[in-house]
Amino acid sequence: MTIYFYAKTDNRLGLQRLRRSIALMQELQDFDTYLMTTEFRSATYAKRVLGVKKAVGIEDFRNIGTICKRGDIIVYDSDEHNETIHQEMIEYFGKFFRISYDPKDEPKKGEYLISPHRVGENIINGVLVDKRYFVAHNKAKRLFFYGDSDYEKRLLEIAPQLQDFGFELLEGFYFFVDIAQKVEPYFTRVYESEEYLDIVPQAKLFVTHSAQSALEAAASGTKVVYFGEDEEYLPLLQRAGVLHMGYFDASKLQEAVVIAKSARSDFLGALSAQKVAKELTSLL
Repeated sequence: MTIYFYAKTDNRLGLQRLRRSIALMQELQDFDTYLMTTEFRSATYAKRVLGVKKAVGIEDFRNIGTICKRGDIIVYDSDEHNETIHQEMIEYFGKFFRISYDPKDEPKKGEYLISPHRVGENIINGVLVDKRYFVAHNKAKRLFFYGDSDYEKRLLEIAPQLQDFGFELLEGFYFFVDIAQKVEPYFTRVYESEEYLDIVPQAKLFVTHSAQSALEAAASGTKVVYFGEDEEYLPLLQRAGVLHMGYFDASKLQEAVVIAKSARSDFLGALSAQKVAKELTSLL
């Protein structure tokens, strides 16, 4: 049996949906899984860096039907659809599972909703964090990760304010080619995006603008500071013990670094991708 996945990715939104889809794929090793993404670069990254065996970029989510046939099973993580297309997809697939972190979202008739915020009929409650981050490491790194994407090049403004913090920088996957070279003087070391999976659990302090990455760092019990405003994630970050400092400000970051405490990986473990996978497979 094949379980298909589709995750929306692009150079403005980053890889948050990809990372949580792969978290679930990791728990479905007994099945044949096939990942589709919005573009080819992210599909290649999924295979080369994150260990996905089968992945392809399809450019437009409406091309899902060229890969899947009627009656197949899919886990869908995107907001590209409209109401009409949404209903057509539910009717096309034998089982339609949709990942949504929108607290207001409810399952449509005929689908199952995977949500970290809601419980109830046709809802699988869980937080999708890859099991490979729930590891114990010799934590020594002070790591700064803006995110997989920085389309507005905000890191160029932020980096000079970080020079005295002693941070190492983890590059984002969609970074413009010259960004790392321009900001390198403000960090003690720069890691390429391909090292993400190995480097994140090694951080004793992790500062980021990416909410999904904040949860992944929290899974290993790291001290995490988040300076984004992703409202879909904020309740989860709070429960996981991630310190939310709001908008970026160097003086606020100085205080946050001092008061941040190790995150609560137990919360993430209780609502794990393993739990989601178990409930999902029971419905097949």
